[in-house]
Parts: sequence; structure tokens; C-alpha cells
Amino acid sequence: MSFEEKLLERLQTGSNKWPYRVIQAKPDKKNDYEIYTLSGREEDIAANGSLFLALYDLANRDRIDFVDWWEQWETGFPLLSERIETNYSVNTWRKTDNRPRYREWKNPTAGAAKTNYRVIEYWRDRSNEGESIILAGNDSQLINHIIQIEYEGGQNNATILNGKNSKPPLKGWPAITLNFIQPNEQIRKKLNGSPRGRVTGEKTIRCVGYTDDRRIVDLGLAQLIKNSDIRQWANQIVLEFGSPAYRWQKGRECLSYSGQIARLQGLEGYAFVRSAQQGKDLFMRLLKIFNFTPDRFGFRYSGNEEAEEAYPPDPPNFQLLGKDWEAETERPVAEVVFESAVLYLPKLRSPIPLVKGSKVVYQS
Repeated sequence: MSFEEKLLERLQTGSNKWPYRVIQAKPDKKNDYEIYTLSGREEDIAANGSLFLALYDLANRDRIDFVDWWEQWETGFPLLSERIETNYSVNTWRKTDNRPRYREWKNPTAGAAKTNYRVIEYWRDRSNEGESIILAGNDSQLINHIIQIEYEGGQNNATILNGKNSKPPLKGWPAITLNFIQPNEQIRKKLNGSPRGRVTGEKTIRCVGYTDDRRIVDLGLAQLIKNSDIRQWANQIVLEFGSPAYRWQKGRECLSYSGQIARLQGLEGYAFVRSAQQGKDLFMRLLKIFNFTPDRFGFRYSGNEEAEEAYPPDPPNFQLLGKDWEAETERPVAEVVFESAVLYLPKLRSPIPLVKGSKVVYQS
């Protein structure tokens, strides 16, 4: 039975004394904003309905569905398996805790006029609740906006740091990043016996009051960074994190450090921990790199009453596009050990190694 015949059969169901009919058609079931009105005699609606559908398909031939695209973008395009020697492996490019996310703003008023565009709030890093941007446009325009944010970032330098550590803008303010990694012997196994991905951690603190930009120095806004400064920071990192190796107990709870004082100290962000005291200890050690005293009113601790169910250690697999996919563990409970520290200078494309394990590796 053709589309025209199906439509005519549906129109003729039931009695109607009027010589014409008015119907609303939604050609795309997933798009609640796109509803069209057709009117006329039953046979005219049936005939014109086929023509309308053909014209709709033609007009949307090159259209990209935002929701379909997002499902792949968020997870790092896992369906594209040919990733030999790539710089964007799924495990490193799309870490579970730092994947992007969005929230669509909709008009809750009943009967509100439909629009042909979306308004969304976009987080490049879902773990950084305080850093988002508003985007608006049709599906294709939103996709272009998001890709531009990902690869250009609105900054001239090639390095982009995650989270609130990049606010104020990194340019002119060096930043130290500490890397943590789960020991091999502690890597958990999946239900099928194969090893899970290694858990990692990263914390960044900005070097407030220092710069690699002489224009800022000439204006008296900061002092020029020197070799002696960098070596002093490296030695302090070894003292606080390298010897003995600091062990960050990652968990499902969240300890944040924020506020005016925190921002002036160059450290404002979050850490997933198992207790408030463990989180405070991590941030206090970071602040000791610059001999700062923490603001005791800047700490916030939060948890989930149903943490075991909200963040299961072995989440069930899920089906997508006719295939079974393995779900990654969110907020894994794991111990990660300090591995290294690097310094980012906005004028340099590559980071400068500072510490490896318990040794200073900075070459002045």
C-alpha cells in the first residue's frame, strides 16, 4: 500500500460531516518542533501528502541530525574502528569524567510557539560545572559551534587546559599540571576477565603573579618567570608529591575549592575523592607549591546518597545502533599515584617537564 493510500485510509476512518479536513503532520518523529498543517478534501490531502513528503526529504537531504551526531561526538566516535596510530584514541580523547555534555533550554509554557532552532548550554568538560557557554542555531550551526570550540578554543596558544584552571584566560599565566596514574597491579578486571582501562588523574594550578609575556611585565602586572622560580616549584612538587609518592584516593564524592581567594591563588576546581579530608589534603599540597595558605571557607563537599547505584563499578553494557557497547565506569573508586609534573607556558607549544616520580627533571 502506497503512502497516499495509507493516508487516505486513515482520513476516512470515522465520520466527518465537513467537506474538508485539517491535519497536522510531523515528518520527523524525533523532532517535536517541526509540525506542519495540511488541509483540504480527503483525496487532496492524501495526494498532496505524498508530494509534501517528497519535497521534505529533498530539502533535508544534507541535514545532520544533532542528537544522532551528539551520541557519537560525546563518546569519541567509537564506531569508527580504523584508528591506527591516531592521536585521538577513544580512551585518551574521551575520558569518562571529562566528556562534553549539553542541556537544551526549552519553553515549558504549554502551547508555546515552536521554533526552528535550538538553544543549548554546552559544557566542554562535564566535570567542570562552572564553565559553560550558551549556543543557539539549527542543528548544523550548533555542530559547527561545538567543533570550533573544541579545536580553536578562542585562544591563540595551542595548549588548552581543562576546567576552571583556564579561567582567567591562560595567556600570560603559566600553569603547572600534575599527572597521576593507577598502578598496574591495581587495575580492575571486567566481568569477562579482561583488564579495565587504567584510571588516571590530573590537577592544575596557575602560576599567579608570573608571566612569560614581557608586555605584561612592562605594565607592572606580573613578574617575568625565571629559571630559579621554576626549579623552586619543581623542588616543592617533589617534597609534596614525589617523595614519598602521593596517593590520591579517587572516589565517588566531590570536594571543590573555589571563591575569590582560590582564584587569586590560581587554584579553583574539583576532585573526586572518598572523604572531605582527603580532598582538602590534595588541594592543600597543591597550594604549598607556591607557599599559599588555603581558604578554609572555600571548600565544599558533596556526595550522592545512592552513589553505588549512580556510579556502579561494573555498569551494564548497552545497545546502540544495533550493537552491544561496553559502558565505562563513571567516578571509579581507585588509587592513583603521582607520576609527573609539567609546566605550560602560553608562548610555547609544548609543556616543559618538571618532575618525574621523585626526581626533578627540569633542565634550566
